[in-house]
Amino acid sequence: MSILSDTIFKLYLNHLSNIIILREPGKMRENEVATFVTGQQLGLLGGPLYTTYKALGTLHYAEKSKGKAVYWLETNDADFNEINQIHYIDSDKNLRSLKWDIDSKGYSCGSILVDKKLVSILNEFFNTIIVTEHTSELKGMALDCYVPGRTLGEASACLAAKLFEDFDLEIFDPSLADFREFSRQILLNEAERTSEGEQCNLFYMEGNKRRAVFKKGGKYVDRKGDEADLFSSVLVPSLKTRSICQDAYFLTASYIAGPGEVKYLNELGPNFKFHNVKPAEVIPRMSIDLLEPSIKRVFGKLGINISDLYRINRDEMIRSKLKDLTGFDKKELILRSGTIVENLMSELKDIGLSADKLGKKLKSEIKELIGIKRKSEKEKSESVIRQIEMLYKHLRPFGKKQERVFNVFYYMNLYGGREFIKRIYDRYDNSIKLMETGNE
Repeated sequence: MSILSDTIFKLYLNHLSNIIILREPGKMRENEVATFVTGQQLGLLGGPLYTTYKALGTLHYAEKSKGKAVYWLETNDADFNEINQIHYIDSDKNLRSLKWDIDSKGYSCGSILVDKKLVSILNEFFNTIIVTEHTSELKGMALDCYVPGRTLGEASACLAAKLFEDFDLEIFDPSLADFREFSRQILLNEAERTSEGEQCNLFYMEGNKRRAVFKKGGKYVDRKGDEADLFSSVLVPSLKTRSICQDAYFLTASYIAGPGEVKYLNELGPNFKFHNVKPAEVIPRMSIDLLEPSIKRVFGKLGINISDLYRINRDEMIRSKLKDLTGFDKKELILRSGTIVENLMSELKDIGLSADKLGKKLKSEIKELIGIKRKSEKEKSESVIRQIEMLYKHLRPFGKKQERVFNVFYYMNLYGGREFIKRIYDRYDNSIKLMETGNE
């Protein structure tokens, strides 16, 4: 499709506004109370813990203001490799990952079909975690939603509704026709304002695939340079227009955001102004580490604080604690023994003796002796090493923050089923960084 001239294009936009009966921003919602929104891309079993924290934050602030809470389930995102894994600690206390390894065909994640392979992965998760009184119910909940033939968007919406059924939380899917109709005008306006040679802040749908759009040579084209028909295609927001469409549609009072979102949302002021949309107040979400009773005891035994885990990597922590407990420091021994050998070689040289071979042999044998001593000391301290490794598995898995790796099912299974979510909600507080899971 060749693009119309700017004048004709503007006339088309005005015509389009009349024929599809676009509402004024937010009118279709007819809000009587303030609306609090958060959102996140899809994730298996509800995604990482911080997704739960965002949803609970929305409920928390909505309750305080007697408003409405909305959870935007981002079905349009197409980065499948970010959401196709489950990480957890299994019944053997091993940090474990399960991956739904399929060809996503570049589809928007909400359009990908649940298959038997995913069901098998979910079964493996529930069959390898610690069995508790809650395991069977949670497994049934998950498998009731992840049914082969359903889209991942449908399954995720089903699961979110079950997880938060005790709360007044609206689960919103932006692939719904009403929203796409509403946001279309904003996205066409965004396309019009795009500078020549730049990528537009929107996508057009080709079946289940999102296609990037560029303004080039007086045309709208895809990444390959083929012409893109924006007038007849379904259009969906990109990162920079999602919030604009969202806040126009919901008349959002506040948006509960993660750290990365806070940064980019604060940079979108000019974009909101262009579209004449009032941006929502941005409220950072709660960010906490969940501290289990057994892990709390380990901190006490080792005499360290959780803040130490943020500053020191696992290997350095092990080395430091072994040195504290045994006085053994491999690096220090290597340095001191190396100095002794160098001094000895220097003195032998001073009296006219060449002992290079002796020096090499001494260094080799000292290295071996240090290895033997290190092994002996390590065997004495195996319990300490296991305890430190346990801390990092639970609180810094794969070197990342806990909330970015584990999902809420792992903790619900151990600490009260869905009631565990209610306990987090009751204790929601942006100022805290640590929350104990409760009694064993």
